[in-house]
Amino acid sequence: MTVALIQAVAIESAKWTTPALVLLALCLAWVSAGTSRSQSAVSWTILAAAVSIAAAVLPLFGYWFAARTHPNAIAGVLPWNDAAGYYGCALSVLDGEGLHAFCQRRPAYSLYLAGLMRMAGGELQLALLLQALMNGAAMLVVAYGALRRWGGAAGLVTIAVLAPFAAVTSVATLTENYGFVLGAAGLLLVLSGAERRANWLLATGLFVLSVALNARAGAFLVLPLLVVWPFFADDMSRGRRWRLSALLAFAVAAGFLPGPLLVALLSGPISEIHSNFSYTLYGLAAGGERWTHTLRELPGATSEEIYRAAFALIREQPFLLVAGLFQGFLEYLQRLLIYIPWEPARVLVGGLWVWGIASVFRPRAGDGDRALALVFVGIALSSPVLSIDGDTRVYAATVAVDALFAALGFASLAGGLATHAHRARTALCGLAVLFAIAGPTAVATHDPRAWGGALVLGGLVALAGQWAPRGFVVETQRRFAGAGLAGLMTGVVVVIAFVLPWPGFTGRTPATYELVQSCEEGEPAIARLGRDSPVVAITDTEESNHWPVVATRDAFRAALDPLTHLHADLDALSPGTAIVFLYDRRTSSQLAVRSGLLVGDERMVRADGRVYQLCVSDGLTSVLTDARRILSVHPLSDSSVRRR
Repeated sequence: MTVALIQAVAIESAKWTTPALVLLALCLAWVSAGTSRSQSAVSWTILAAAVSIAAAVLPLFGYWFAARTHPNAIAGVLPWNDAAGYYGCALSVLDGEGLHAFCQRRPAYSLYLAGLMRMAGGELQLALLLQALMNGAAMLVVAYGALRRWGGAAGLVTIAVLAPFAAVTSVATLTENYGFVLGAAGLLLVLSGAERRANWLLATGLFVLSVALNARAGAFLVLPLLVVWPFFADDMSRGRRWRLSALLAFAVAAGFLPGPLLVALLSGPISEIHSNFSYTLYGLAAGGERWTHTLRELPGATSEEIYRAAFALIREQPFLLVAGLFQGFLEYLQRLLIYIPWEPARVLVGGLWVWGIASVFRPRAGDGDRALALVFVGIALSSPVLSIDGDTRVYAATVAVDALFAALGFASLAGGLATHAHRARTALCGLAVLFAIAGPTAVATHDPRAWGGALVLGGLVALAGQWAPRGFVVETQRRFAGAGLAGLMTGVVVVIAFVLPWPGFTGRTPATYELVQSCEEGEPAIARLGRDSPVVAITDTEESNHWPVVATRDAFRAALDPLTHLHADLDALSPGTAIVFLYDRRTSSQLAVRSGLLVGDERMVRADGRVYQLCVSDGLTSVLTDARRILSVHPLSDSSVRRR
């Protein structure tokens, strides 16, 4: 009974985390009204840490308990689509073979994942758990900054906003995880530096944020707007404004260097950095088409050729670019906060979010609020370019600011309700904002345009309320805290990404394996099944497991995300099938293909972490594209393993 309850909670955790935490924050804010926040800071921090860890780990186990297929992770384990490319690159880095061309566009995450894989002893599931814990640490950093600034309940609200975002990214080997962690740290450092007028904190934070945006390309226009923050600060001499702005510009530029340096060190052309943006630009220039439009119109073209074609199209028909940018902005509005899965919870968070944004644009905003306002403007200005080809994942490096806006909105409304003189007015304005968002959403539930328009309407109502006489924000002398925590997390990320992956730092040399017998049919492959070659088994019995993942056919089919590539092929897999993500341990000179998806008899494949020789078909005999069939499996003895 207890195990079943834990499984049920884990499976549904992504849906109920946000409303549960917002409700808990409301109750705690009511109970702790009038108490001193400084006296309970340790208790709030311990609570926030426990909630952050649970919110990060439970959804991951929920994927494994239910064998739920994410668009980039089959059954929550096997890397799929882009995730497969980054995973293969991480393993090739650990083997000292450099980066494949696919990962040279965003090289930092492959090293980060390689470091996590080394910490996990080469076991992907354990590496995913470590990745989720790092995302939980990022949530804690943001929550700590919010709870020290606006109170403990506001800290829980930040986790309520970030948890469903992390739940979707933690399960996949995608760049969003690296951008999420560094973006949270960089933002807290920037805000702490802005309120303390600490130049080194500001510069460090902007450097970290710049690295995060290069690792997971996103709202780049946030960076130049933060560079000009000194010109919006109060009581600062003109000379100091210019000197500080120049320092911040240098920090931003420095954040663009790690990517090219990593590619150069790993023997790749630095021209590949962000080369995939050429596809997006051509689609925008064509009037807001998706990146696949470039493949149809310019098949086989290089990035340089695509850029030339895009600029030529902009010169010839500039109105198409304007139309494409406008469409991108509309899609940004339609996708705001949609990673929060339950609509009533999304409406509530949306109300807090717009109230928080209105708060930073009120008269007499402080230095930290002005920095938050500049980040929001940078995201909004970047959105027309980002939203055509990307969903909410493209904002991974800056999503922490959404959590801070919701926390500020919560603190403002809670403070107004706790003040007798403002109680009726606060309740009336809060209800007006919620009605403005919930009304259009309820009328046109399945129309994303209604959601985007509702947030705009709610924001206008919130602005009207904030600009009214006697605004609702409860003034506080407390500043953003957590710079030390953010710096510590940044240091841990640096060690994981830039120390652990390099073979020279570990003194270890990759092993080579000798074949135990020739394959009468097909081709040989060497794999550590259940470790860096993870396995998912689809059974015809009622047995199930989560480490490694074993699921019944009905459970596997029920948990397939409809957006998954080759959804129909996955849905048609028969009971007794094992799906393997093969990473061939042989040297590159022996390989035609290093990694890819295999299918075989579930009774034949043991996911015990040992090394096996597989004989696999050399043709596409499976209904899954690029998946070869496992013909036989042979365990390798220790004598067949030797060091280079």
